[in-house]
Amino acid sequence: MSEHFTRVEIVFYPEHLNHWLRFGAPDAQQDLDRRRSLALFRPGQVFGYVRWRANEFGTQEWRFTIVRAAEPSLLLSRIPGVCPGGEVLLLVTGNTKVKRALLQIDVLEADGFDPVDVSPAYYRHVHNRITAGQPVRAYSREQHAAYLAAKKVSA
Repeated sequence: MSEHFTRVEIVFYPEHLNHWLRFGAPDAQQDLDRRRSLALFRPGQVFGYVRWRANEFGTQEWRFTIVRAAEPSLLLSRIPGVCPGGEVLLLVTGNTKVKRALLQIDVLEADGFDPVDVSPAYYRHVHNRITAGQPVRAYSREQHAAYLAAKKVSA
């Protein structure tokens, strides 16, 4: 197994800055101080990462990214707070779009799916539908079974 990790910045300064994992189980977490830490993911792991920043005028940045960690030697997308980068499965910015995407994660969990195990194609679908302002189709058990079977065959 690779010794390369994708490092994700976790930061919390109340009312100013909050970078956190919505889902995903890091292999390790390193505390830098009481407000900052690094979550470490092996290649192939999927995680949801939220970045929120505000100032005295309100929210200045809000983004939600679903990322698949990858080997540093592969072509990676640069993602703020994620080093060296990863494969972006979903990226939304702005209050309305982030809330819609987070709601979809809630729906997946309510339907019994672990967001880490959901098909990357479904996350791309969610990204495209939210970007276009269209309703998102539900993730079905049949879709999930087909994804898991394909994953097993390609392993």
